[in-house]
Amino acid sequence: MKRAVVILGETVLFLALFFIGSFLPVFHLLPLWSIDVNPARYFVLDGPLLMLLLYTLLLILGGIRRRLSMAAITATAALVFAVVLGLAMKFGFATR
Repeated sequence: MKRAVVILGETVLFLALFFIGSFLPVFHLLPLWSIDVNPARYFVLDGPLLMLLLYTLLLILGGIRRRLSMAAITATAALVFAVVLGLAMKFGFATR
């Protein structure tokens, strides 16, 4: 039960970063990292990059605490769920 709550919490955190990262180019804080999907649309990579940064941070913290196997399982499951949900909600896709 505890592992399910941790996965749910991390999934919400990853989704929040994906959502926030999708809107970072609007504020012109970072250079625009994007991939052209078709001539009228592009995908902003800031959200997934922030998610990967948090993922590596969680794995490093799990290694420091000597609980890498637990951290790897929960963080990987949460990352996969967040990517699937974020892409289903079309986070990161923008039009020109």
